[in-house]
Amino acid sequence: MTYCVGIKTNEGIVLASDSRTNAGLDNVNIYSKMLTYDVGDRTIIIVTSGNLATSQAVFKSIEKDINNTNPGSSLNTCKDFEEIASYVGKLNIKHSSPDGINTDSLVLGSTFIIGGQIHGQQLELYMVYPQGNYIRPADSKPYLVIGEVKYGKPILDRVITPEVSIGDASRCALISMDSTLKSDLTVGPPVDIAVFKKDEKKISYLKCLNPEDKDYSMICDTWSNKVLAAFDTFPKFDWEK
Repeated sequence: MTYCVGIKTNEGIVLASDSRTNAGLDNVNIYSKMLTYDVGDRTIIIVTSGNLATSQAVFKSIEKDINNTNPGSSLNTCKDFEEIASYVGKLNIKHSSPDGINTDSLVLGSTFIIGGQIHGQQLELYMVYPQGNYIRPADSKPYLVIGEVKYGKPILDRVITPEVSIGDASRCALISMDSTLKSDLTVGPPVDIAVFKKDEKKISYLKCLNPEDKDYSMICDTWSNKVLAAFDTFPKFDWEK
């Protein structure tokens, strides 16, 4: 299984993904589920969950189209992020079945979160479904999650708004990821995280984090300790006295 999160604030974009893949209990591997493209006037970050073969094939096609001197469409030629989302959606359908028709998307399809900016345009965040269609997040809750979402979503609902700083959004993404790792054995480290600040020409922070990483462990340990400390301050029920 997988957990990926994408956050858009007024200051920038944060995307994070785990790296565990599994086919049954005895076939567990590590595979990066993030693709970054940081060239020219555009910064594009993509994370994925779902069928690993489909996700790998889509990423491979994206890379092949980028290097093709005369592609029909690519991350380079798309004029905006809606066109990028449509392009990834078409590749998703193409690779989810041999005939190019997504007849069994629940098994063979993948889901993608795409975030970033083309110079001169707005920050963007999209989710692309296995069927090839796509959505943006709500303005009031500017985040998207895919995969095993139930454990990491509560902290996002409480913290993330458009006004949150890019630093707080990054910390929230890591806490969301850590909450999922602690509750779901099918989601595992290392954690890939990418941070892009609005109107910059390069990704600001891109790292593969292990649990032993100083910044990652400090944030997760502090969160855990503060939650336990807050729990200890709860008033007693009348029947406990």
